[in-house]
Amino acid sequence: MNKRYLWWWTVWIGLASGLFCIIYANLPIMKHNIMWMAFVALPIYFGVGAPLKKFPHFFFSMLSGVAWGMVMLFFIGKMMGAGFTAPVSMFVVVGICTTLCVGLHMILLGNTVFGVVPMIFGGLSMTFCAGGQNLIGVIGSLTGGFLLGVAISEGGRLMQKMKYFSEKPETPEETKAESAEAER
Repeated sequence: MNKRYLWWWTVWIGLASGLFCIIYANLPIMKHNIMWMAFVALPIYFGVGAPLKKFPHFFFSMLSGVAWGMVMLFFIGKMMGAGFTAPVSMFVVVGICTTLCVGLHMILLGNTVFGVVPMIFGGLSMTFCAGGQNLIGVIGSLTGGFLLGVAISEGGRLMQKMKYFSEKPETPEETKAESAEAER
């Protein structure tokens, strides 16, 4: 990828992120102050360069993570109610449930829409952050992060198809700089 493309893609990422924040700020969900959760889902989706067709995989894996978070919170509460300390309850429940969760989703469901383990952890951790409350808001914010990731990734793919971004450098200095960078 040439620097021209990368700079313009950077501008696109900034514009898309700014537009996302404007839209989000005008939605009723804004009162819950959880916009930041979208920016947890964004790097998980965007970081792997997931194409639009993988959106269902991330979405259903996130829902699985939210469900696992609720299961863990439930059992931690039960153990604490039975007199165990918070650290002991968390160690036992998180240890056992994480083993089951990762084994199930990575090994048995790895090739299904429930197999994106990093997103399962994203949904699970955001459920913990919300204390098991406002799950519609949590799911909505995480989904918003996916949509922003789609906009960023697909915008970048579209830009790569444009001649302006795929042209070779025109000056000898630019050619030397790109050659030196490619050798690194």
